[in-house]
This record gives sequence, C-alpha cells and structure tokens, in this order.
Amino acid sequence: MAKIFYPDFFNDVFGPIMQPGSSSSFAGVSRIARVARHTLISEPAGVEILFNPGEKRMRSLGNLMEDRGLLGGIQDFLPDDERLFSAHELARKAGIPYSFGELHEDNEYPGSITFRLTGRAGEESELVGASIGGGMIRTYRINGFPIEWPGDTYALLVWNLKAEGKNRLQSFLEGSTAQEALAETKNVRNEKGQEALFLEFSEAETAEAAGRILEGHSEYRLLPAILPVVTTKDRKPQLFKNVEEWRGAAAERNISFVEAAIEYEKRFSGWDEKKIWDYFEQIFDILDRQIHSLETIGYENAKDTPNLPIYGRAYDRYLSDGKGLEDPITQRIIRSAMAVNAKVPGVKIVPGPMGTGGGYLFSAIDAVYKAKNIPHERVIESLIVAAGLGAVAYTNCQASGNSGCVGESGVCCAMGSGAVTYLGGGDGVQVEHAASMALQASLGIPCDPITGGKEFPCITRTIRAAVTAPLYADLALAGIDPLIPYHEVLFAIEENRKRSTRALLHDGINLAPCAQDCQKCFQAEQMKGKLRYTA
Repeated sequence: MAKIFYPDFFNDVFGPIMQPGSSSSFAGVSRIARVARHTLISEPAGVEILFNPGEKRMRSLGNLMEDRGLLGGIQDFLPDDERLFSAHELARKAGIPYSFGELHEDNEYPGSITFRLTGRAGEESELVGASIGGGMIRTYRINGFPIEWPGDTYALLVWNLKAEGKNRLQSFLEGSTAQEALAETKNVRNEKGQEALFLEFSEAETAEAAGRILEGHSEYRLLPAILPVVTTKDRKPQLFKNVEEWRGAAAERNISFVEAAIEYEKRFSGWDEKKIWDYFEQIFDILDRQIHSLETIGYENAKDTPNLPIYGRAYDRYLSDGKGLEDPITQRIIRSAMAVNAKVPGVKIVPGPMGTGGGYLFSAIDAVYKAKNIPHERVIESLIVAAGLGAVAYTNCQASGNSGCVGESGVCCAMGSGAVTYLGGGDGVQVEHAASMALQASLGIPCDPITGGKEFPCITRTIRAAVTAPLYADLALAGIDPLIPYHEVLFAIEENRKRSTRALLHDGINLAPCAQDCQKCFQAEQMKGKLRYTA
C-alpha cells in the first residue's frame, strides 16, 4: 500500500509549534536530530554531526541557532522545548561528547546532515537526513537502509529478523488492530545486501506492540512520529492544488470558500470540523501572545543577545517621542512585527511558512481586525484562508529559503495579503489577486542572511511583508487584476530555483565586503569553543 501525502495546514503551513527561531534551521534540524537519537537503544554517549563539504555550511553554523537545534534534538527535546537554547550547556552537563564537522566528500543527498552516534550500551548508529524547509524533514538512511521517511508515522525498522520473529510479526500484522493502524510497509536493503523491514503505523501503541513481540528475535528501532497530523491509510486525495480549483471545489459542493479549505484539511487529517477549528484557535492564541510579547514583558525588560538586539525597544522610544511617520494601522503592524523579530525565549511561535512567518502575517491581521472591529470568527476564518494559500504554495514550489527569500517572506506576504483581503470582505478571486501581487513583488530576492549580521537583511524583508499586506488587499478589493494567477507565480519561483546556478543562501548581500567581515567576526567570537566538546 502507498501513502497519500501532500501539503497540510498543520504539518507544513502553520507548523511546527516551536520556540522562536527558524522553522528549518532550528525546529527542522532539531526534529531530524531527534530521529537520530532514537536510532540508539540507550542514552547518547557521543555524536558526530557532519555536513557536505561542498555546501560550506560550517561557515554559517550557529547563525540561525542550528547548532543548538541539532544538539537539542540529540537530547530528545521537542521544537517547543525552551531547553533548546541551552543545548550546549546541557549536553556538556550530561557528559555527551559532540563535534560538528564535514564529511570527506559530498554524499548523494544535497542539504543533508549525517549523524554518527554511540550509545551508553556500546551500540553505534548512523542516520542521514535533512531539514527541508518549514520544519519538515526527510530521513534518507538509517544504518545504511534507505527509508525515505518524513516523520509522518510511528515507524519500526526491523533487521536481522529470525524465523520465529518473522512468524510472530506476520501473525501480529494480520490482526485487525495492526491492519487498521498499518499505513505502509517497505522492504529495504543496504549496500552490504542486508535486508530490513520498515513498518509505518498511525498509532504509537501499535508500533510499540509490534516491537515488543520482536524482543529477542530481531534488531529493531522505534521511531517517533514527528508531525502533528499523522498519516493514516484512510487519507483522501488532495482537494485542490491552486486557488482556481479551490473556488471550483467550493462551487461544486455549494459551500463557502472557507468551508472548502476546511474540507481540504478534513480529507488530509481525518479530523472533524471542531478539532480543526480548535487547532486554529490554538494557533491564534500562540500568535496573539507572540506579537504582544514585548508589551507583556516590557520593552525595557527585554534582553538583547549577541546576535539580536531588541529593535522593538528603539521603535517604541521613537513612537513615544511622537516622531512616527506612518498611519496608526502601519505603526501597530510594525510594533507587532518587532515583537515577532525579538524571538523572546519561552514565547512559543507558529511558522507560516518560515519560523516567524506566522507572527508577521498575524501582525497585519491583528492590526486590521482591531481597527475595523471585525468579529473573532472571521479572524479565525482569515487564518484558514492563509493556510489554504500556504498549502497551495507548498504544492507548487519550495516555500523555503531554498527558493530564496521569496519562498519565505514572499509567501508569508502572499498569505497575509490574502487573509487581510478576506477580512475586508473579499471573495476567492480577490484573495488570489492579493496573494499574486504580493508574491510578484518578492520575486528574485535571494535567501542571504548575513552571518553574524544581527537579523539583517531578514528583518527589513519580513516587516515589509507584514506592512504591505493591507496594501495588496486594498488593491485587490479595488478590483485590480494582477494578470498572473497565484499558482503561476509559484511556478515561476520553482523554475527560477531549478535554473539558479548560485548558492542562494551565501550570495546576495553576503557578497558585500562588510557582510564577509561580519561572518569572520561571528565565527571567531560567537562560535568559538562550540564546534567540539570532549567529556
């Protein structure tokens, strides 16, 4: 049986719920490292974390806290665990030697990370996997076995299976409980010709029960489901892949544009409408606390870090002196966006699509709905509209830094613009027009955070994404047609990504001499003593 898997509102778009930081370089790497930790049967006694040398990732390691994410995942911390920020100190306290480095040569998986682990019981393991954007992961190999697994199920890798174990497992899998929970079965072989079985279940209890019956009859590892919406064999095909199909699905079923988006999620998750709505309410609460975090703790109480000053403090002082040039809605958006940028430890966030993207697009939603006294129910519906636009983006392009900043702040701006258009009374056509205009304005921008550059140029682009959402909403509501459908702009993003001959992450503004000086300073000072620890 083959799984059905496509972009989801809670797995891809508004996910994962996490500590503040990059969804790919903080939450995503912690997730793949957590899978690596579960390839051991005992507590970690040492780990090597290795990158492809041709990708030169060591030169920016730590800039987006990926070092802490990786070490935190090895210690089994979830993406929303505040202990991630102290991963180095906690690993050393636990006596876990670690090192970051490079392979001798690039492997066959671009962007991957290789983990070589030793357990306290003396066992060794190796995992090759990657954070592929938006908190999503892909596990390529475990101990040489090719599994190609995104962490969407509770998995069981079985090898050295003895005859008695094979009989026990077959009998178990033929039972009704296993049949209901079994999502997929793969027979895999490593380079040495050794065979293994990779079983995926939609229920943790069933995977654990399968493991128990194999005790003494095989080697096996239980791997946790990483994604909040777990795959089941009852999943239905994707309802729509672009906004035109989305509108068509609504018309065909004689339901609203928002109801069609909810139907999309029902078909993926199998959840009922109440559970879906409640999850969006949870997202609303997290985003609301995030955008008001600086006001809650006090601008003067917020602490600068070596990598990130509290820019919101300077903006608050500026407005308090009566010097603001923007209108009240724009000022409110900037205030909220500055709180998002502050990345206050302990204040949970929801990506959309990048790590802090949910907070940026919600900054625009919050300012507009409060200025216009829009009911709460419609605000939740606007988040559902944003999720639909995000799912379309993930369907048609890599909505991540792999596509450049357009795949992050650009898609964030498109989602926010569509959501604000809906708040303003727009229909599905106008929502698409706003999203298309926002995305067109972001085409061609590389993903080029300055290593040690204190959030530049990211902060200017993400705040621009937030403050321009009402602009594109107004243009769409005024009846302006941007000519290019939203999904075709996404197609253009993907084509540009495929044809690019440059390493987007390290070009762009990073070609400037001053940016290169920032990188050298960062490596010499902030990452000093953090690349290797021997207990």
